[in-house]
Amino acid sequence: MRRPSLLRSLPLLSPFLLLACIPDGDPDDTPTDAGVLEDGGTTPDGGGVELTQFARDMLDAHNAARAAAKPTPSPALEPLTWDPTVEETARKWVEQCQFKHNDGRGNAGENIAAATPGHWDTKGVVKGWVDEAADYDYASNTCKSGEVCGHYTQVVWRNTRRLGCATKRCTTNSPFGGSSPWDFWVCNYAPPGNFTGQRPY
Repeated sequence: MRRPSLLRSLPLLSPFLLLACIPDGDPDDTPTDAGVLEDGGTTPDGGGVELTQFARDMLDAHNAARAAAKPTPSPALEPLTWDPTVEETARKWVEQCQFKHNDGRGNAGENIAAATPGHWDTKGVVKGWVDEAADYDYASNTCKSGEVCGHYTQVVWRNTRRLGCATKRCTTNSPFGGSSPWDFWVCNYAPPGNFTGQRPY
Protein backbone atom coordinates (compact mmCIF):
# COMPACT_ATOMS: atom_id res chain seq x y z
CA MET A 1 0.00 0.00 0.00
CA ARG A 2 1.38 3.42 -1.00
CA ARG A 3 1.74 5.96 1.79
CA PRO A 4 0.42 9.46 1.15
CA SER A 5 2.85 12.35 0.96
CA LEU A 6 2.99 15.13 3.54
CA LEU A 7 1.81 18.74 3.09
CA ARG A 8 3.68 21.79 4.27
CA SER A 9 5.08 20.64 7.57
CA LEU A 10 6.28 17.35 8.91
CA PRO A 11 4.36 17.49 12.20
CA LEU A 12 1.01 17.80 10.38
CA LEU A 13 1.49 14.63 8.31
CA SER A 14 -0.61 16.06 5.44
CA PRO A 15 -0.53 15.17 1.69
CA PHE A 16 2.80 16.82 0.65
CA LEU A 17 5.88 18.00 2.48
CA LEU A 18 7.13 21.51 1.67
CA LEU A 19 9.31 23.89 3.62
CA ALA A 20 9.74 27.63 3.17
CA CYS A 21 12.87 29.06 1.69
CA ILE A 22 15.19 31.19 3.77
CA PRO A 23 17.49 33.73 2.09
CA ASP A 24 21.14 33.78 2.94
CA GLY A 25 23.01 36.78 1.68
CA ASP A 26 22.93 40.14 -0.04
CA PRO A 27 19.71 40.99 -1.91
CA ASP A 28 21.73 43.10 -4.37
CA ASP A 29 23.76 40.18 -5.75
CA THR A 30 24.36 40.92 -9.42
CA PRO A 31 23.05 38.24 -11.82
CA THR A 32 25.06 36.93 -14.74
CA ASP A 33 23.95 37.75 -18.28
CA ALA A 34 21.88 35.03 -19.89
CA GLY A 35 21.58 33.73 -23.42
CA VAL A 36 18.88 31.73 -25.14
CA LEU A 37 19.60 28.43 -26.86
CA GLU A 38 18.29 27.92 -30.39
CA ASP A 39 15.68 25.47 -29.10
CA GLY A 40 14.36 28.01 -26.58
CA GLY A 41 16.09 26.82 -23.41
CA THR A 42 18.05 29.34 -21.38
CA THR A 43 21.49 29.09 -19.92
CA PRO A 44 23.96 31.73 -18.70
CA ASP A 45 26.27 33.04 -21.44
CA GLY A 46 29.32 30.85 -21.80
CA GLY A 47 27.50 27.89 -20.26
CA GLY A 48 27.57 26.02 -23.55
CA VAL A 49 25.33 23.26 -22.21
CA GLU A 50 21.97 22.11 -23.44
CA LEU A 51 19.31 21.80 -20.81
CA THR A 52 17.91 18.46 -19.71
CA GLN A 53 14.15 17.90 -19.85
CA PHE A 54 14.12 18.19 -16.05
CA ALA A 55 15.78 21.63 -16.25
CA ARG A 56 13.40 22.77 -19.00
CA ASP A 57 10.38 21.61 -17.01
CA MET A 58 11.56 23.40 -13.87
CA LEU A 59 12.38 26.57 -15.78
CA ASP A 60 9.10 26.53 -17.73
CA ALA A 61 7.01 25.99 -14.59
CA HIS A 62 8.81 28.74 -12.67
CA ASN A 63 8.60 31.22 -15.56
CA ALA A 64 4.91 30.48 -16.16
CA ALA A 65 4.25 31.29 -12.50
CA ARG A 66 6.24 34.51 -12.76
CA ALA A 67 4.28 35.55 -15.87
CA ALA A 68 0.96 34.83 -14.10
CA ALA A 69 1.76 36.58 -10.78
CA LYS A 70 -1.16 38.51 -9.25
CA PRO A 71 -1.44 41.36 -8.74
CA THR A 72 0.26 41.86 -12.08
CA PRO A 73 3.81 43.15 -11.53
CA SER A 74 4.77 46.37 -13.31
CA PRO A 75 7.14 46.07 -14.99
CA ALA A 76 6.66 42.37 -15.67
CA LEU A 77 8.94 39.92 -13.86
CA GLU A 78 11.93 38.83 -15.90
CA PRO A 79 12.08 35.13 -16.77
CA LEU A 80 14.57 33.08 -14.79
CA THR A 81 17.57 31.50 -16.49
CA TRP A 82 19.13 28.14 -15.68
CA ASP A 83 22.47 28.41 -13.92
CA PRO A 84 24.68 25.29 -13.82
CA THR A 85 26.54 26.60 -10.75
CA VAL A 86 23.29 27.07 -8.83
CA GLU A 87 22.17 23.65 -10.08
CA GLU A 88 25.37 22.07 -8.74
CA THR A 89 24.64 23.48 -5.28
CA ALA A 90 21.18 21.89 -5.41
CA ARG A 91 22.60 18.61 -6.75
CA LYS A 92 25.19 18.30 -3.99
CA TRP A 93 22.50 18.82 -1.36
CA VAL A 94 19.88 16.50 -2.87
CA GLU A 95 22.48 13.71 -2.92
CA GLN A 96 22.60 13.88 0.90
CA CYS A 97 18.96 12.73 1.14
CA GLN A 98 18.36 14.85 4.24
CA PHE A 99 15.03 16.62 4.16
CA LYS A 100 16.09 19.97 5.55
CA HIS A 101 17.52 23.18 4.17
CA ASN A 102 21.15 23.34 3.14
CA ASP A 103 22.91 25.73 5.52
CA GLY A 104 25.95 25.70 3.20
CA ARG A 105 24.16 26.93 0.06
CA GLY A 106 25.83 30.34 0.14
CA ASN A 107 23.99 33.34 -1.28
CA ALA A 108 20.95 31.49 -2.61
CA GLY A 109 17.33 31.04 -1.65
CA GLU A 110 15.97 27.51 -1.47
CA ASN A 111 12.72 25.60 -1.86
CA ILE A 112 12.61 21.90 -1.02
CA ALA A 113 9.94 19.24 -1.43
CA ALA A 114 9.49 15.56 -0.69
CA ALA A 115 6.86 13.06 -1.78
CA THR A 116 6.30 9.37 -2.02
CA PRO A 117 7.43 7.94 -5.41
CA GLY A 118 5.08 8.69 -8.27
CA HIS A 119 3.07 11.28 -6.35
CA TRP A 120 4.51 14.32 -8.12
CA ASP A 121 6.27 15.03 -11.37
CA THR A 122 8.62 18.00 -11.81
CA LYS A 123 5.93 20.48 -12.79
CA GLY A 124 3.73 19.23 -9.96
CA VAL A 125 6.40 20.16 -7.43
CA VAL A 126 6.48 23.75 -8.70
CA LYS A 127 2.67 23.81 -8.83
CA GLY A 128 2.63 22.84 -5.14
CA TRP A 129 4.81 25.84 -4.34
CA VAL A 130 2.88 28.19 -6.64
CA ASP A 131 -0.51 27.11 -5.27
CA GLU A 132 0.52 28.89 -2.07
CA ALA A 133 -0.39 32.13 -3.90
CA ALA A 134 -3.94 31.53 -2.63
CA ASP A 135 -2.59 31.91 0.91
CA TYR A 136 -0.56 35.07 0.24
CA ASP A 137 -1.99 38.58 0.68
CA TYR A 138 0.08 41.03 -1.37
CA ALA A 139 -1.44 44.14 0.25
CA SER A 140 -0.38 43.13 3.76
CA ASN A 141 2.62 41.06 2.56
CA THR A 142 1.57 38.17 4.81
CA CYS A 143 0.43 34.56 4.62
CA LYS A 144 -3.05 33.65 5.81
CA SER A 145 -3.05 32.63 9.46
CA GLY A 146 -1.64 29.13 9.86
CA GLU A 147 -0.64 28.87 6.19
CA VAL A 148 2.67 28.78 4.33
CA CYS A 149 3.40 31.02 1.33
CA GLY A 150 7.20 31.47 1.29
CA HIS A 151 7.74 28.97 -1.53
CA TYR A 152 5.46 31.05 -3.76
CA THR A 153 7.06 34.37 -2.87
CA GLN A 154 10.51 32.95 -3.65
CA VAL A 155 9.32 31.76 -7.08
CA VAL A 156 8.02 35.26 -7.96
CA TRP A 157 10.74 37.30 -6.21
CA ARG A 158 11.60 40.14 -8.62
CA ASN A 159 15.35 40.27 -7.97
CA THR A 160 15.84 36.52 -8.41
CA ARG A 161 17.30 35.87 -11.88
CA ARG A 162 18.92 32.41 -11.80
CA LEU A 163 17.57 28.97 -11.01
CA GLY A 164 19.16 25.58 -10.45
CA CYS A 165 17.33 22.47 -9.25
CA ALA A 166 17.97 18.78 -8.69
CA THR A 167 15.99 15.69 -7.72
CA LYS A 168 16.77 12.24 -6.37
CA ARG A 169 14.92 9.10 -5.35
CA CYS A 170 16.20 8.53 -1.83
CA THR A 171 16.17 5.27 0.11
CA THR A 172 17.42 6.55 3.47
CA ASN A 173 16.30 9.23 5.95
CA SER A 174 12.67 9.14 4.81
CA PRO A 175 10.65 12.06 6.21
CA PHE A 176 7.66 9.71 5.98
CA GLY A 177 9.09 7.25 8.48
CA GLY A 178 10.49 3.81 8.02
CA SER A 179 12.76 2.88 5.16
CA SER A 180 10.39 3.55 2.28
CA PRO A 181 11.82 5.28 -0.81
CA TRP A 182 10.98 8.95 -1.29
CA ASP A 183 11.54 11.62 -3.93
CA PHE A 184 13.46 14.76 -2.94
CA TRP A 185 13.56 18.03 -4.89
CA VAL A 186 15.77 21.05 -4.22
CA CYS A 187 15.63 24.36 -6.09
CA ASN A 188 18.12 27.14 -5.38
CA TYR A 189 17.54 30.75 -6.40
CA ALA A 190 20.05 33.53 -6.98
CA PRO A 191 19.91 36.21 -5.83
CA PRO A 192 17.75 34.94 -2.96
CA GLY A 193 14.32 36.29 -2.06
CA ASN A 194 12.06 36.43 0.98
CA PHE A 195 13.68 39.30 2.84
CA THR A 196 11.72 40.30 5.94
CA GLY A 197 9.46 43.28 5.35
CA GLN A 198 9.90 43.26 1.56
CA ARG A 199 7.23 42.33 -0.98
CA PRO A 200 8.30 39.93 -3.71
CA TYR A 201 7.82 42.64 -6.37
